[in-house]
Parts: sequence; C-alpha cells; structure tokens
Amino acid sequence: MSAPQQHLHTEAAVQPYRPHETDVAPHYRLPLSVQAPAADLVQLHAERDPVVWVPDAYGQMVPMRRSQAPAPAAPLPPRDLTPPPLFDPRAQRIAAGGVLAAGTGWGIGQAVSALAGLGAGALMWLAIALVVWRAAPAALSRTTVEHHTHVTNNNRWLGRSNTTVNH
Repeated sequence: MSAPQQHLHTEAAVQPYRPHETDVAPHYRLPLSVQAPAADLVQLHAERDPVVWVPDAYGQMVPMRRSQAPAPAAPLPPRDLTPPPLFDPRAQRIAAGGVLAAGTGWGIGQAVSALAGLGAGALMWLAIALVVWRAAPAALSRTTVEHHTHVTNNNRWLGRSNTTVNH
C-alpha cells in the first residue's frame, strides 16, 4: 500500500492497478477427471474491467473497479477577476435624481423670490415715477392747487369694512 499512497496528492488520483507477485491468486490442483477449459477461449468480465486506486474519505488510496470509480472532477471555469465598480450605478442614479430634484426646487425658489422682489421694487419705482410725473407740471407752473381728502375706514368683525372718502 506504500506505492499507491505516493500518488495521494498528485493530479492523477486514479491509477491503474498493477498486480505484484504476492497478489497473484494461488493455483489449486484439479482432479484429473475435471478438465480445465482452454485459457484463450474463456474471458471473464472481471478480467476486462481494470482496477484503479482512488482516495477514500480519509485520504488513503483504495482499489476500486474502473467502472465503479467516480468520474474525475471537471476543472472549474476561470473566475472573473475584474474589480466591481467603486459606487453602485443604481445608487448613483437614485442620488443624482435626488440632487436634481433639490437643485430644481432651489432654483425655482430663487426665481420666485426674485420675481417677488422685482414686483415690489417695480411697484416702488412706478409710484415714484407717478409722483414725479404729477408733481413736475405743478412745480413748473408755480400754481398751487390744494386738495383735501379725508378717508375714513371702519373695520368690523368677520372682515366687514366701511370706507368713506370726503373731498
């Protein structure tokens, strides 16, 4: 058993059985009344199926008929060794959508606030222009016209208001 154990850790774990001189079956004497058949005409199945050495569960080599031996292990396919991406592409798309939504909301808020400021500023400049336009002819003609207007506003509960204008 020392010769088969040399092949324990080699790639070819299945080795053909080669009988030694001690493994040969003993010859028995047959009575003369029984004639042995010719050796070349008889061929047994056991003689055609070679014996191979395979490792058992404990790593020792044991003999086994080749027809009963397990199939040799198929080589594993090569592994894909390309590194994965640093960031998950799907997570990048989700994050980009969130950044886009936040940026869009912030931009719309800036535009609306600018329009609100433009409206208030434009109304102020329109009021100044109107005062200048009305005051300019009066300042140039040097005539004085006085208008006295009295406005009375009474506010009550539930949003009722009364406004009186007296000229």
